[in-house]
Amino acid sequence: MTSVVAMAGAYAVPVYADTEDVTEVVVTAQKRAEPLATTPLSVAVVTGDQLRQAGAHDLKDLQSLTPSLIITSTANEAQTTARLRGIGTVGDNPGLESSVGVVIDGVVRARTATAMSDLGEVDRVEILKGPQSGLFGKGASAGLIQVVTKAPEMASRQTLELTAGEHGTLGVSGYATGPLSDTVAGSLNLTYRSREGQYKVHTGNGPRSDDRDNDQNYYSARGQLLFTPNDTVAVRMIGDYTKRDENCCAGVAVVKGATSAYIDLLVPDSGVAQTINVEGREVWSNRSTAQSLVDTGLSVETVVRLSDTIDLTSITAARHWDHTNGYDADFSSADIYYREPDGAFGNRFDTLSQELRVAGRTTVFDWMVGLYLSSEDLERHDQYIYGSAFEPYLGLLLSGGANINRVSQLTGRPVGQSFVAGEGMNDVYNQKERNIALFTDNSWHVTQTVTATLGLRVNKQDKTLISRHTNSDGGVACAGAQSLNIGGVGTICQSFANPTFNALSYGQSHEEEATTGSFRVKWQALPSLMTYASYARGWKGAGYNLDREQTATFAADKDTSFAAETSESYEIGLKGRWWRGRLALDAAVFDQAFEDFQLNTFLGTSFLVKSIPELKSRGVEFETRYSIPSLGLKLWGGATFAEAQFGPQVVVGLPALTDRRAAFAPKWSVTSGVDYQREVANWTMRANLTARYNSAYNTGSDLAAIKVQEAFTLLNGRLSLLRPDDRVAVELWGQNLTDETYYQVVFGAPFQSGTFNAFLTQPRTVGLTVRLRR
Repeated sequence: MTSVVAMAGAYAVPVYADTEDVTEVVVTAQKRAEPLATTPLSVAVVTGDQLRQAGAHDLKDLQSLTPSLIITSTANEAQTTARLRGIGTVGDNPGLESSVGVVIDGVVRARTATAMSDLGEVDRVEILKGPQSGLFGKGASAGLIQVVTKAPEMASRQTLELTAGEHGTLGVSGYATGPLSDTVAGSLNLTYRSREGQYKVHTGNGPRSDDRDNDQNYYSARGQLLFTPNDTVAVRMIGDYTKRDENCCAGVAVVKGATSAYIDLLVPDSGVAQTINVEGREVWSNRSTAQSLVDTGLSVETVVRLSDTIDLTSITAARHWDHTNGYDADFSSADIYYREPDGAFGNRFDTLSQELRVAGRTTVFDWMVGLYLSSEDLERHDQYIYGSAFEPYLGLLLSGGANINRVSQLTGRPVGQSFVAGEGMNDVYNQKERNIALFTDNSWHVTQTVTATLGLRVNKQDKTLISRHTNSDGGVACAGAQSLNIGGVGTICQSFANPTFNALSYGQSHEEEATTGSFRVKWQALPSLMTYASYARGWKGAGYNLDREQTATFAADKDTSFAAETSESYEIGLKGRWWRGRLALDAAVFDQAFEDFQLNTFLGTSFLVKSIPELKSRGVEFETRYSIPSLGLKLWGGATFAEAQFGPQVVVGLPALTDRRAAFAPKWSVTSGVDYQREVANWTMRANLTARYNSAYNTGSDLAAIKVQEAFTLLNGRLSLLRPDDRVAVELWGQNLTDETYYQVVFGAPFQSGTFNAFLTQPRTVGLTVRLRR
């Protein structure tokens, strides 16, 4: 509970007679610039300075700086999901959007994973809690992460950052901004980062040769132009590009099941871990987990002042995201089954969006009306290939380890001809989504201290899916087992081996409309205290499971749709600022209810989206900070207590969810930090320490007991020496200082009864950063 102690210190600091004001951060959580202290929403803000002090580069790093936010990856970086107040969506299915949306510089990202690039020079990150579907659209039924990068400046500035640390950590980042003419300013951010893999890989007989996994190796570029021909027009153009070539992800053994002994029989040494040693970070994988990712986009934001009180804003954007990944599907060094890293397994998103809004103000009203259009084309390639050990392993499973020819007896085919190495399934899914929305958000200043705000959004979504399935061997083993019908059909006829899918193509389409919105009332009870109450309705559209689904009789299920997810939220909060802004407190009590919550479940070899009738999240949260400018001291802390629980309805196939707490939903989430600086000789010394505590939570959608992550505390620290003019800075830093080993997710190893593996987070890393500025 280190973080709880540190947070409590924020209340114990005596009040000093400082006369210096602390500037209040300005946010755009309601798509209009306003001080955080008067915004009637639960918003956590992380400034660019906080990000630098925490060594944060992407969205995952935000978790150490704000409570209730959890971001995890599963089988690869393309399957990354954000959660707020215990609510989020498992990301293993690209047809499933996250309940927590992501917006970067006004542009909605298709999925959480498509926003995992280096953030570059950031002004601030706003984390909006509760449904945000009214202003930000359909993918924000539980909240939103809004990133605002630094705009180009007319004052010239260049920085160079060099980083080196443990585990082969290297980083080079450069940023330059300044005038290109009297009316144009530009900026350019270039970054390269790399790190050795955190896992030691046992590759068996290969063909994999890489002996490290979950490494980092990427470079990115972000360029901006700001054109201000006069004081009524501003045009901001942003282009970015990221390329990643890495290996991800193998899993560490958590529990060994009885079937692990069969895998050991198929390799010369051992096919899986012989003893459980999670801290050892050893994995077994004979096939490549190489991943390649390209993320690029272009956006143009134009703001025109039509009059002294009316502004027109247009944001036009196009984005492309392409990810391919190798995958050792059996998580062992036996050659059972896998996916190649040659592009036959991966996802590609191409998106276009246009937002147009007009906002104005009078002495009594602030109003806004807008139009939003978007187009998303998703192409998914899915693949499973039989390895040389697939048929022998299946024989061991079916015979209890006694007869490796059991497969031939069940299929009627010669030994080695039921599942031939190199054969398998190859599927392609093409999903098109078109959206149009009209929205408005209007505030009525009832009195000088009371404001009522009504937001409304009408959404229309059209979605079509074409699924094309192929079995390169025609599914001969399953066909033989069905014709003989002497047992073992369920094991032989996995969906990827089912002949029902031979050369099968079919289409699905869906249209829906939804109305979302919010109503908020705020009361400036005192100059230093604002209180508010709000209601919000969220929506996440219906979709399709992009995986094979088969019935109990092994027929192909051509209806892979799932229903829309809706949410309703009630919230009461307060925001206080005292002592010239040096003490701040934001607190809220919330009650959120979700209907038809879209839960992605792992069936052992495939995924299925289930609509859960009811999920509720209730709790209380607060964030506070205290600054003593004369002492160079800042203290901050925050905590969220949330009960996220499924309803009493029994869900077919998932009875364990009834009246249970949801996955990734700790009751307590606490963050705290201290930042101190003082002058030493001709240098400024700065020390920063952050802590995060999570109580225990389950990491599995089925809530199996083995998948629980026990309570843990993380500590990150940074000690800096800076020249007074900030031209030179040297920083000694450490991430995960106590070397805490904890799970991102625990999962059942495919085709291995009783065996569970886990994806871990990063071990302790200590390093040095030098920053130069001119």
